[in-house]
Amino acid sequence: MVASILVMLWIAYSSAAICQFDAQCTCTSSYPNWGQVQCHNAIVHLSPFNTTKLFTLSLINNRLDYLPPRFLQGTGLYKLILENNPIYSLHEESLAGLERSLWELHIADCKLSSIPGNAVRHLYRLRTLNLEGNEISNINTEQLRGVSASLQTLILSNNKLTVLPSGIFSGLQSLEVLDLRGNSISSLDPAVFTPAPPKLRELNLADNLFDNIPYKQLANIRSLHVLNLNHNHVSKVDQGITGIKLNLDSLLLEYNEITELGSNAMANFDVANRTSFKANPLKIIEDNAFLGCKIQDLDLSQCQLQDIDPEAFNGLENTLQSLDLSDNNVANVSYFSFNRFMTLQKLHLDDTHFHEVDWLLKPESPFEGMHLSSLFINGKQKRQINLSKLPKLAHLQNLVIINSQLGGFSVNDLKSFSIELETFIAHESGITILQPNIFLETRGIKTLDLTDNKIEKIDPLSFMELGHSLETLILMHCFSSGVTSLPTGLFKPLSSLKVLKLNHNYLSKLPNDLSYLSNLQILHAHDNKIENINKNLFKGSDHYQLMEINLSFNKITKIYIGSFSDLDNLMDINLGDNEIVNIDAGAFANLIDLTTLSLRGNKLTSLNTETFQNLPCLAYLDLAFNSLNSFNFASLDQVGTLSSLTVNVSYNMIKLLTPNATYINGRDNVYTSIKILDFSHNNITFIDKNYLLPVQHTLTHLYLSHNSLENASRDFLPEMHLLQLLDLSYNSLTEIEFDALRSARALQVILLSHNKLKDIPDDLFLSLNSLKRVDLSYNHLFTIMDAMMSPPSLMSVDLSHNDLTRAPLSTFSPMAAANLIELYLGQNRIINLPAADLFSRFENLRILDLSSNKLTEIGNSLSQLPSLSRLSIAHNFIHIGGKDFLGLEDTLEHLDLTNASISYVPSLHLPSLKTLSLAYNLISYLPPDLATNLTNLKYLDLSYNNLQSIPQFPQLKALYMAGNEISVISNTSFNEFPNIYDLDIRHLLLTEFDEEGLTSLLGLQSLHISNFKDLKNFNIPQWSKENKGLRYLHIELKGSGNLDQELKGSLPKKVRHLAFTGKEIKSLPDFLLKGIWNPSVTLTLRNTSVESLPANLFSSLTYVRNISIDVYNNSLKSLSNPSNIGAANRPGKTFLIDLFMQDNQWNCDCQLGWVETWQRKRRQVYFRDHTVEDVRQTKCNNKGNKSFLEVLKTDLECGWSRSSITYPTWFSLSLSLIILIFKNVILT
Repeated sequence: MVASILVMLWIAYSSAAICQFDAQCTCTSSYPNWGQVQCHNAIVHLSPFNTTKLFTLSLINNRLDYLPPRFLQGTGLYKLILENNPIYSLHEESLAGLERSLWELHIADCKLSSIPGNAVRHLYRLRTLNLEGNEISNINTEQLRGVSASLQTLILSNNKLTVLPSGIFSGLQSLEVLDLRGNSISSLDPAVFTPAPPKLRELNLADNLFDNIPYKQLANIRSLHVLNLNHNHVSKVDQGITGIKLNLDSLLLEYNEITELGSNAMANFDVANRTSFKANPLKIIEDNAFLGCKIQDLDLSQCQLQDIDPEAFNGLENTLQSLDLSDNNVANVSYFSFNRFMTLQKLHLDDTHFHEVDWLLKPESPFEGMHLSSLFINGKQKRQINLSKLPKLAHLQNLVIINSQLGGFSVNDLKSFSIELETFIAHESGITILQPNIFLETRGIKTLDLTDNKIEKIDPLSFMELGHSLETLILMHCFSSGVTSLPTGLFKPLSSLKVLKLNHNYLSKLPNDLSYLSNLQILHAHDNKIENINKNLFKGSDHYQLMEINLSFNKITKIYIGSFSDLDNLMDINLGDNEIVNIDAGAFANLIDLTTLSLRGNKLTSLNTETFQNLPCLAYLDLAFNSLNSFNFASLDQVGTLSSLTVNVSYNMIKLLTPNATYINGRDNVYTSIKILDFSHNNITFIDKNYLLPVQHTLTHLYLSHNSLENASRDFLPEMHLLQLLDLSYNSLTEIEFDALRSARALQVILLSHNKLKDIPDDLFLSLNSLKRVDLSYNHLFTIMDAMMSPPSLMSVDLSHNDLTRAPLSTFSPMAAANLIELYLGQNRIINLPAADLFSRFENLRILDLSSNKLTEIGNSLSQLPSLSRLSIAHNFIHIGGKDFLGLEDTLEHLDLTNASISYVPSLHLPSLKTLSLAYNLISYLPPDLATNLTNLKYLDLSYNNLQSIPQFPQLKALYMAGNEISVISNTSFNEFPNIYDLDIRHLLLTEFDEEGLTSLLGLQSLHISNFKDLKNFNIPQWSKENKGLRYLHIELKGSGNLDQELKGSLPKKVRHLAFTGKEIKSLPDFLLKGIWNPSVTLTLRNTSVESLPANLFSSLTYVRNISIDVYNNSLKSLSNPSNIGAANRPGKTFLIDLFMQDNQWNCDCQLGWVETWQRKRRQVYFRDHTVEDVRQTKCNNKGNKSFLEVLKTDLECGWSRSSITYPTWFSLSLSLIILIFKNVILT
């Protein structure tokens, strides 16, 4: 069922078409019902939908800051997603018209400072309100009053909450799920749940600041089933509170500070079916600790237990079903610990528990009479495990062995198990040989995973007994370097096999007996040394269920005719990053369900005619990063006819786009179904007038950026009635003829930035009535003719970074001016602003950028812009008068006066203003009424002025004071800032900084600070120790080459992101990460002089387990491997999660060669690896700026197979694989 739903969703979105109403959106249906609409990672300018219908609308990362009133009225919208957009508030009528249709509202990772109560108050059917990742610091009952009867899920996670008012959720009569994780709440008001929502069943308080369990408040929630207190500071479970008994399905206390569970520790719980103390510093469990509490699943993994008293588990004899004791320090476990638990089904142990094997032997066997279904053995010390000495476990269904040595591993090792065994996983278990008939006793295995072994010999009959049962076979990185091929007949018996993973080995060819796997659905063999594919290997008659093939990162040089043909269910082929030079015609044919085909990163120089035949559902063809010198449309025969086909030919070597002789003047009727065509990052200098004829009736997007085009003539494009977006940015255009765009009348977006244009023809946009966005930035325009911008639908025009000497308001026709929303005129040479009456035509203008000009005054020029919300006049030499912003009081929300040579600040009467930047000016004094005039101000930037004291703005959430003349920070300096979460105090001239200077900032989450060279004994961990909610610490060095003194000690326990900037930073202290308590940390370096990050920086880290490294734009030459394990969240080990390394001075040798090994492993752990593109774009300073990825593939032979790092993986399964084996594998 789950698989069917996911496949249907994938098909729906992969077949989505470009929406007619906006070139940057996709729709699953056509007018008048657009279905599911997605607008992701692109600038959009949407018009009201009027009477057209929508089911869902997803707007993610669009630079959207405003949702107009009644924008969605009449659409019948069910679900609205607004994510990663700078939305500070919602107009009270933004959602008007959705009262009876909207069920889900997601406004995540935006800038909301409060719950938009007025906007949602009439949404009578709203079930889910998701406000995750905003900047909400205060909430009240009035904000939720309108949805009190319908709301079932309220998500306020990752906001800035420090307190919850009394009875705040009491009115939510239907509330079932309340998510408050990732805030800075340290306690609950005694009456916060008085009365409690009657249906509340799940409360998430994870990643807050609780040091105890709020029993009294929780006792009011009679319906509570799930309580999540992970990642808090809880140190005790038993708090001496009597008369309270909670009944829970799940109690999660992972990653807290619990050191002891005393007798009757769970006295306040009657039932806690799933209880987890994972990753606590738990050392002692006293007798009867769990007495009186019914627990089914108990997780004590990754603690510090050294001994377990059998009496500790008294009371659980009749309820305990799952027990996890792995990753502790217990040397041995007595059989008395288990022999009483007759309901125990799942058991997780370390291999150290098996050191004294006699406790496993009859007659005292703890398993005697038990019915274990799952046994997990975790190899903490890589001890030898003799499975043959285990008692008979006839009912065991799942056996997982990680990092323990199985010795010879023969048929005798599995005699303790029976045909009921369905899952056998042995990661890094020292297996060197697979003997014939080894699974004779366990012929019912459905999932077999032997990842990270060193098998030197495998018998063809090894899997013989699994022929009718085995569905998933995972052999990732399991063969020694001497195994380059698999024995004939190995897979022949496996008629039920659905998933086969052979990746990260040394195979030079695929076994021919794959043809016998008639039920195979997923084949992964990437990261091998496969040189060719037998053209008869994949046959439609043999592999009619095959859905996915991944052969990327091999050494394949050619794809033969018929290699991939007649495979009716195949949806995904990945042949990226091989060495393919040639593809025969018909190599990909009759693949009716194929949606994605990647040939990225190969060595193709040309494509044969009809290379791709009858691929009607193909939605994405990736040919980027090859060596193509041309692109032949005739290579596509009946491709993408039932989809919205995207063809990516970027990063090739194309110079001329000239037609193939067979379709000059339309002969032979060569037409394709390409909708989106990307030719960016080539070296194109010329486009023949006939070249685009094959796509003239289908193309909607044409990307030609980063080429060498010098002009665009009238023959530049044929008639292209569907073309919506044309990108010609980053070329060398000096001329565009007036009728160059006459044949693209449906054009909505034209991008012409970063060229050499000096003028624009008067009639260039005359016929483009659908045009919404024009970008002419970074050219040499001196003037623009009147009424040239005539399209009535125009919403955004960027003319920044040109040579304009006047604001070109007259270039807009009356209709264009009336509809324009964004106008960018920054970085020109404008001296004066036109009179107010000329601006008055722009009645809908919301964003006006006048920065970096030569303006000296504003006057009343902007007073008749009734919609202006964002104004930048930064980097001008300007005089600000008291009346400059008259008329903008009710609309202006963002004002940028950075570097405007201002020496004083007038009393700005702007009650709607939310952000104000006065940085880099000459201000030494702020008027006392400024704070009272700016009642809604949330973000104030006063950096690099002459201020000598910290101004009092109690309404602020973010204050930036860097580079001022402040000499003292006392313990009262920030007392008037109750809501500050982001503070910048870098480069102050401090002579005195009270150790408790930051203590009053209880909600502080981000701190930007420097070393303050005039302060003796200044220590950042000591000065920030009371800022318990601090998560992000940015340090900029000045006047010293190291930070040894400033960083010694432990940072606040929530810190998870360290950032360092400044050219004066030459090295980082070895102990840097040892002061981090959080298990996951991001290390960022920007614009430093650090040349190397040594290995000892990442060694012996007590708490850090997962590291992400972002070192864009530095001076790095080398980087040691931060990983010493191959999976995340392993105690005492570190694993590199992400790496971003562009723009450095890398010396690409074998000291950096570990990146290849890490990426191979990462492609096992994470099915889709985004880091490979960063490595591809990283340049090697010692290899002539060659791509690091290419250097790894061709220049370096560092022996990735000989890496000393071992990688036991638990979760090396793709999404599709998880779907297939979900019902068979239990990894809980």
